[in-house]
Amino acid sequence: MRASDYVSSDIISSDEFKTRLIDIGYQDLTSVELEEKIRQLYLEENGELLEADIQIFHSSASERQLVKESGYDGTAVYINNGDKQEVYVISEGTQDLDDWIYNIKAMLAGKSADQAIATDEFVKEAKEQFNLVDNVETNGLSHSLAHNNNAHALLSFGTFDNVYSVNGAQLNYYQLFETDRKFNAAVRNKFTLSTNDDVYNLSPQDLHDFAMTYYEDKTDRIDQVISTDDPLYAVSVVRGFFTLGSITMVDTNPDVPGLRELIADIPDDVIKDFQELAIDFTVASNEGGTNEGVKELIGIDVGAFKDKEGMELAGHIIANYDTMVRALNEKLPPLLDRVQTVTANSDEIFGSLKEAGYITDRQKEVTIDHLTRIEKSLIDIENILKDNVNLRDKLNNPFLGAGNEIVTILRLASNLVEIYMSYMEIEKTGILKRLESIKDSHGLQEMLSSMSDGLKSYIGADMIYTSTSTKGEPIKVNISAALRMYQKSIPILEAKSTKISNFEKAIKHELDESYKDEKRKVQDEINQMESSPSSYRFLLSKHGYYPTFNKEIKSIRVHEIFYPLEENDFDEQLEELKKSVESGKLYIEKYRQAIEDLFEEEENVSQLFDLSRRI
Repeated sequence: MRASDYVSSDIISSDEFKTRLIDIGYQDLTSVELEEKIRQLYLEENGELLEADIQIFHSSASERQLVKESGYDGTAVYINNGDKQEVYVISEGTQDLDDWIYNIKAMLAGKSADQAIATDEFVKEAKEQFNLVDNVETNGLSHSLAHNNNAHALLSFGTFDNVYSVNGAQLNYYQLFETDRKFNAAVRNKFTLSTNDDVYNLSPQDLHDFAMTYYEDKTDRIDQVISTDDPLYAVSVVRGFFTLGSITMVDTNPDVPGLRELIADIPDDVIKDFQELAIDFTVASNEGGTNEGVKELIGIDVGAFKDKEGMELAGHIIANYDTMVRALNEKLPPLLDRVQTVTANSDEIFGSLKEAGYITDRQKEVTIDHLTRIEKSLIDIENILKDNVNLRDKLNNPFLGAGNEIVTILRLASNLVEIYMSYMEIEKTGILKRLESIKDSHGLQEMLSSMSDGLKSYIGADMIYTSTSTKGEPIKVNISAALRMYQKSIPILEAKSTKISNFEKAIKHELDESYKDEKRKVQDEINQMESSPSSYRFLLSKHGYYPTFNKEIKSIRVHEIFYPLEENDFDEQLEELKKSVESGKLYIEKYRQAIEDLFEEEENVSQLFDLSRRI
């Protein structure tokens, strides 16, 4: 039984609605925009308005220190429709470098759960913001890394009542061993461990099976939809991962097979090698940050190069040259081993990709050839470093030592250039772009496109209706775009009509009324002059007469002519503007009518247009 069967009365119930909501969580919308979008999706999916109070709280507004520092990104949505109140937490997946670093720590090494803990902290804070009690139903919505966060928080802390995920990064039993005290105690009791690190020496299959049994009672609270072509689904077959919950598998890209079988063929001891590398990185970075983690892998403090250039940088290299060379000499072999693991199995790996249709013959051949060249360059670098250290130990002459360093630098530079050129040749084949189809199968768009019930399907996050009422090929209509156009266009046209009306009033006021006002002022002045001519005696001074001459004005008669205001007739222009509004409304209504005619048997289509105006 699927988890969704238990929550069919949820305000947001369908997989399609949840998947679209997860998708818009990535769009960086304001609270107002997100609320409007939720109401729009509800209308499209349910054919009615969401009559409910909606409140939104984003992790960017969090005051919790762990939420701020962990890189967790999520949005809590509280919905109260009067009959039921629920919280939906949209946790976002991998987006930036911090998230990818966390992926290594959490899912490959199983040594960190900061974002899962931050998820729990954020949900508690969101409920405080919404003034809610703890027993309000809380649902986690997630994709990619976010499934690991949400499901982990559910199992370890009881954060969610239910979790719905698309193409999720699966749970890691090593990670849960670090955070879930009860699970930790159960594992230690079952397998008699001396230290926590001993858990990595247990049989992965035994630990996998134990985790599945231990958390079996939580299965009905986790609902997953997974693409068989999702690379994360392929990776979930390796040690550490276990897939819990009700699972719906979807083949979102039928043209190519998934990668799960290819990943499954990688020997466990190889996976363990990579895992140990990830653990070294995690332990070091937890103590001193990412820079310390990188230093643990390659032996060089890359942070020391920051903000240095020119002579300062050269001076730093010279001053630390011996230490850097010795560190590289120590750390390069483990990295080289990983590259050699790939090259040793390159024919099988890239041959499988070729057979599956992901890459071409030429891309396979060029990539294998240049990976071999990269391996050779790394081996040369390793030998150069060994020779340099041995020679410096034997030489006491600083001049001979300096000369040796110059030769070493030139040889190292030559190999680094060779590595770079090999990478460029691999990139030129277009293999990286060809492999983007793997990335697409991890996204939400491909999954939404596969969701269809015949009449209704999706392109991207938009809902598509298919009409079969006409002869010939079925007609597909983007109903989401149609509703958006109708919803946005009518208010725009009405606003335009208002502006035209205001313009008309402005013309009347600024031209006609102003003309009349000025005409009235002139007439008043004329009347004043004619009724009181003596008051204008001073005007005689302009003609050489002065008051001392004892002259006076007995009467004034003004023969006025007021010419009519010219070029003030904007009736034609105003009429054209009004017609443009009416033609726009007519076009929109015809567009709506055409869609309704296509789906005349679907009564709710007309209702969708009407209700969209009320969002």
